[in-house]
Amino acid sequence: MSRLLLAAAVAAILLLVGVFVPVDGKTLVERWNGTPAATRTVSKGSPGARTAQPGPTAGPKPVPEPVEHHTDADRSAIDKIVAEHAADRPAPRR
Repeated sequence: MSRLLLAAAVAAILLLVGVFVPVDGKTLVERWNGTPAATRTVSKGSPGARTAQPGPTAGPKPVPEPVEHHTDADRSAIDKIVAEHAADRPAPRR
């Protein structure tokens, strides 16, 4: 019986450590809740105290520019390559 209690106590301690100790800047609870690591800050008044930063302001979000810039010549070259390879072998049967 004492071995069972010891095993349960060790498992509980490991679970608590895994839940509340930060790994890569986020605890398991924060990962579960989806809290971004950038919203957590440590106040200078008390070590380990966390204060939440205000959320993003309401308003239109800026539209990001596309990462890749393709010209019409690029697109036509890709279409030509795809057409050549499509003619090489027949489509697989389902």
